[in-house]
Amino acid sequence: MVFYRFVKTLLKVLLKVFYRLEVKGGEYLPSKGPVICVANHASLVDPIVVGCSLKRPVHFLAKEELFRIPVLSWIIRRLGAMPVKRGAGDRGALRSALKVLEEKKVLGLFPEGTRYRDNTLHPLRPGAAMLALETGACILPVLISGTHRMKLFSFPKIKVAIGPPFTLNVGGERKERIRAGTQEIYAHLAALSREDEGMPVARQGTA
Repeated sequence: MVFYRFVKTLLKVLLKVFYRLEVKGGEYLPSKGPVICVANHASLVDPIVVGCSLKRPVHFLAKEELFRIPVLSWIIRRLGAMPVKRGAGDRGALRSALKVLEEKKVLGLFPEGTRYRDNTLHPLRPGAAMLALETGACILPVLISGTHRMKLFSFPKIKVAIGPPFTLNVGGERKERIRAGTQEIYAHLAALSREDEGMPVARQGTA
């Protein structure tokens, strides 16, 4: 934990100095209990940005490809990231995610499923809703702006908007509950997109 705090502090300083990191709504993160942090995804550094924006450690499910990049892999592992295989369901990743929530920690997810650099909030995959419904964990919506413009020797301003946490309370059969839950998550992210100029623009649809 001491090493985690050191790495996080160092990265946060770098983000503030070079990218003028601005975080709004950090007080919305519950101080205890299981939390699913859902965020849009535009850049490889998004897990670092979110991890540096929240006071509690965030354990991310991240594409296994990221763990093949030496420096990035070293950083995100120490920030609590866990690899997940793309495509077919990864039972190991699901077990890891459930374990994080059972231990009342913060799980980080990028429910769009991949990176989009068009500053648009794309339809979401159902994993976050499924985990929230199964565990009862609250959901913390997070929207990131600026990382989609990051290039070599380019230092755009990065903004992070965090919304109030919420729990999914939807009825019906399992498939319908997951669909409705996914729509609700998208709606909360879309609401954040309207609060600040430059934030990713919401699209219609969730899946």
